[in-house]
Amino acid sequence: MRRADRGGDAELWRRCREIAEALPLPEPFEVTALAATLAQARGRPLELVPLPGRSRGPCGILASTDRADYIGYPSDTSVLHQQHILLHEVGHLLCGHTGATALGSAASEALMPHLSGELIRRVLGRSAYSDRQEQEAELIATLVLQRARHRARAPRPDAGEADDRVARLGSVFGPAPRHPRAADRG
Repeated sequence: MRRADRGGDAELWRRCREIAEALPLPEPFEVTALAATLAQARGRPLELVPLPGRSRGPCGILASTDRADYIGYPSDTSVLHQQHILLHEVGHLLCGHTGATALGSAASEALMPHLSGELIRRVLGRSAYSDRQEQEAELIATLVLQRARHRARAPRPDAGEADDRVARLGSVFGPAPRHPRAADRG
């Protein structure tokens, strides 16, 4: 790999980390709560639209109108996959990506009750991850999910649990050495 390519990769990672780390994550993590937070912060509605059945088209779709942003996602996949797809489309939104692709018939039918064709000013819905925008959106989705999962696993002991853990450590490693000054005070 040429040095210039590595520099581009470093910039991609830096930009995506900044975006992912700046994103306020709800506790507990739920994409619907995140969408509500984003809608409020951006001052415009963000609607999540389940798409029935998989087609040969893209997994997720971001459609923006003058009134709102819509993210379509497949309803017939696992919750984790749905989260990743939704966060991928959120990545496009946060990065300000623009582009246009034709909507497949299943996606058009699912979204059209909510959207009129004249109002759509951009649609992102790709199934290949070859260009820079797709790489950014995919990395942001991965980093946000990783952050949410890490935070969910982080122990949050109360004072009693912390004391119990210290006592268990003491039973394994022996009592903590006392600082000489602490012994003088006691």
